[in-house]
Amino acid sequence: MAVSLARVLRNLRNTRDFRAELLNMAAVLAGNEQSAVIQVEDPAISRETIREEWSRFMTVIRPAIADRLSLELADRTPSPVANMGVSRRIAANKSQTISLERPNYRAEVLRLLVGAHLANDGIWSVKNLIKKIGASQTPIRQALQDLKRSGVLHNWSGTHVDLLPESLTAELLAKLQVMPQMLRFRFERGAQIRTPVELMDRALPLLGQSAKGAWAKMALSGTAVAQAEVPSLDLFGVPRVDLVAFVPRDAKTFDAQALRKLSDGLEYEPNVLATAPVVVTLVRADEREMRTAVMEGVRCAPSMDVFLSLIDMNLRQQAAKYAKAVRP
Repeated sequence: MAVSLARVLRNLRNTRDFRAELLNMAAVLAGNEQSAVIQVEDPAISRETIREEWSRFMTVIRPAIADRLSLELADRTPSPVANMGVSRRIAANKSQTISLERPNYRAEVLRLLVGAHLANDGIWSVKNLIKKIGASQTPIRQALQDLKRSGVLHNWSGTHVDLLPESLTAELLAKLQVMPQMLRFRFERGAQIRTPVELMDRALPLLGQSAKGAWAKMALSGTAVAQAEVPSLDLFGVPRVDLVAFVPRDAKTFDAQALRKLSDGLEYEPNVLATAPVVVTLVRADEREMRTAVMEGVRCAPSMDVFLSLIDMNLRQQAAKYAKAVRP
């Protein structure tokens, strides 16, 4: 079988993430005739567990897709010589930028509909969605059609649309491919490891009024903002630093060097399932709302982005309580 798509999963920690990745790849193959391989390297869970999960999955998907999907399990323990090559590549890539995917308009539409619901604005018009995102009506209406077919939309009359944010889950968003591009950053080999709290302390001054460059287009999100807005939320600490970056739709790259201001040991993590201490969610809409009244002197992301970050961390109950608390 000639393979045209490959997804590498490193340090896979649980079957939930594995299932989400399998569903995502199956959804990709459903729309074409390509073949794909899932490569699992150095998993944290047992190989037997992975094989069992794979077998169960293969029995429930269409044979036309199962025949074009394969699994590879491999250990990647580099030799000292290989480590030297990796170190050289890391050093060479520190100043490089990250290539960006095309805007996912399903994600942008979903984001704004979540925001409208949290703001208690009622049902949004399609015209308003087009204006907020800034794209032509064709991709926006196509995104709405896709969301309608998936059952995510609560109501759509043809000109107006609404949904229930509490019905969303991380697995559902992955399955429907409505997640925005999220850039994850890990600590490179040999770097001094800093806790998320330490990274947060470094991020807050960078998100002030005097921010420059890439930091001027970023805002704080995640559990830190949720806890600041709703102190009664059942959240324990800061599992990671969540940032939202407002990036033009025609942008082709992202300046990863800016994140090294948090720690010079941070590097881009290409594995979308890997645990990472810093996660940057890209917003590709013309709307660039930033809030300054949530945390003094800190630009915070809109409530819709905070809500979606909680969903991404599988904090669904906390996300529901947050949504209820922030609604007018």
